[in-house]
Amino acid sequence: MRSVQRVPGRQRAPKQPRQFNSETAVIDGITFDSLTEGAYYVHLKKDQSIKLIEVQPEFQIIKPYKVACKRCAGTGRRPSPKTGNPINCTLCHGQQWREKAGAIYTADFRVTYFDGYVEIIDIKGGPVGRDFSLRKKLFEKKTGMELIVIRLKNKEWVRE
Repeated sequence: MRSVQRVPGRQRAPKQPRQFNSETAVIDGITFDSLTEGAYYVHLKKDQSIKLIEVQPEFQIIKPYKVACKRCAGTGRRPSPKTGNPINCTLCHGQQWREKAGAIYTADFRVTYFDGYVEIIDIKGGPVGRDFSLRKKLFEKKTGMELIVIRLKNKEWVRE
């Protein structure tokens, strides 16, 4: 077991929470992740120039991919722990490769206007997670569309 040495005079920064507690909201039979998201949905419904509002559309930002199995080093076989004879790897099932799921980004809204313009919107009611900027960049690179981040500040919807 390793011991951790502390530098005198330096304090460890307090850990930031990864998830933020927010109340869910149900409006028109749709469950929203936060009250802010639900309030923005009501705001969108009032806009006469909107043709369609899609809630929580999903976008595949990284396709499924394969990696060499770490247990058998990509051979598909490994020695049996009991006999030492080669057996199929139980992690990759003798395929030599493991399938990874990729990544899906779920936005809050996809808004289609009557003129055909489409916006992808993400509502932020509090601080964003550490990985949000990377997910936003991956989404924009993959789709070629700008992800619009909207916050409620002083009772006004502000685009960032």
